[in-house]
Amino acid sequence: MKCMIRTLALLATGAITFAQQNPSWIRPFPPHRIAGNVYYVGTEDLACFLLTTPEGHILINTGLAGSELLINASIRQLGFRPEDVKILLTMQAHFDHVAAMKEMQQVSGAKVYATEADASVLEDGGRSDPYFSRYRFAAVKVDRRLKDGDLVRLGGTQLTVILTPGHTKGSVTYSTTVVDGGQKRSMVFANMGTVVMPLVGNAKYPQIAEDFARAFERQKRLSPDIWVAAHASQYGMAEKLRAGSFVDPQGYQAAVERHAAMFRERLEKESKR
Repeated sequence: MKCMIRTLALLATGAITFAQQNPSWIRPFPPHRIAGNVYYVGTEDLACFLLTTPEGHILINTGLAGSELLINASIRQLGFRPEDVKILLTMQAHFDHVAAMKEMQQVSGAKVYATEADASVLEDGGRSDPYFSRYRFAAVKVDRRLKDGDLVRLGGTQLTVILTPGHTKGSVTYSTTVVDGGQKRSMVFANMGTVVMPLVGNAKYPQIAEDFARAFERQKRLSPDIWVAAHASQYGMAEKLRAGSFVDPQGYQAAVERHAAMFRERLEKESKR
């Protein structure tokens, strides 16, 4: 408990503004198994996922600056070692999901993989982010630039890269298969398409509306048994954990359609101005 309190205090020091606006972004949450070799090691709302393998681990997302303290504690609490993380991935390059990437790399020596369109944001510490450029973080070198359809492999675990841009230029969804209770289940790490930038007349991202539309169509074609998202609140993490199961195929389709509907409504309003 003292460790968690100290961790929370350190996190708040580096992100006090967002702690005030979004306290769930820094509030600790118990690490837990989602299914198979996939675990949750993020805060109450900023989702970070650990995929364990005999040859090392994959970590998806790192949260706000300072979050490495909580992530490392969560990984150890689950019985694994942060030093064994071999690959660092992100679902989107906004500061609230990647600001601790450099620190996690220093702890583990892991390679950083990112989509081509988001790689530059990681490498310049957020300077080229078309929306959040005023919120900087420690720059990190991207070791592999991911393209649509690429495979990320480690120790028998395989993730398929599915480009779903819009929220950021390089937003990405990953699909995989997990063995849950002796049963193979399809799983998706879905970057939900929330709209934070203008859709019409966006000089920094001219093709944003077209990217969003294509991304939603791609996500609609997926039919995972289990799905998660970059924000725990987007996939009802706490409720599913209490229920004892993350299997939710209908919930995935409903979530994608809900976000697509919000996008269409926003685009219509902006088009009338």
